[in-house]
Amino acid sequence: MIYLGIFFLGLQLGATACAISCMPVMSPILLANGENKTKAFAILSQFFGAKIVAYTTISIFGFLGAGIVKTMVDEVFFSQALGVVIIFLGFTLFLSSLKSNNNCNTSCTNSKLSTSSYLAIGFLSSFSVCTPLISLVLFSSSANSLYISMAYGLSFGLGVVLIPFLFFYFFIFQISSGITKELYKYKQHIQVFASILLILIGFLVYFGYLSL
Repeated sequence: MIYLGIFFLGLQLGATACAISCMPVMSPILLANGENKTKAFAILSQFFGAKIVAYTTISIFGFLGAGIVKTMVDEVFFSQALGVVIIFLGFTLFLSSLKSNNNCNTSCTNSKLSTSSYLAIGFLSSFSVCTPLISLVLFSSSANSLYISMAYGLSFGLGVVLIPFLFFYFFIFQISSGITKELYKYKQHIQVFASILLILIGFLVYFGYLSL
């Protein structure tokens, strides 16, 4: 029963703060990849999958000691690291949109770089102190074993990502893919615009003007 309670705790966070805070980053990414449904699903899976891993990691440290989590969760550090990754991804998408993808080696390399960035953004964006996260740490610190604390983190993470994943895949992606299809001849321009917007967001996150 406690797992269900922790799941709904995460669901509450995902239905509000998580969905809203993810929009500035995920919307440009989906806009840049709006023509490919499979790729959009892969991006969302990587991003939100990394968040589940992050919450499970936090639970493990919560079990080892709540004080460790307080030391570990330095919002300034994670915010700046997140900003750097977003800027890097923006530049990667920008260069990718300017180059032709006739060369398989180039496209494969960009894909690997992008995958790492999506994972990093999802992971780093989870380290934001809030009441539900503090509750997760408290539950984990009182767990009887490491495996139970991991199960707490997994339940919480699944709760957090469920609604945002469905929201971005069935709503935001439909909008972005619709725009790309309607303006297909301006596809490169749309991708360039999305990457520049992503770079701008990265700088705002790095300097603390935008919190994710």
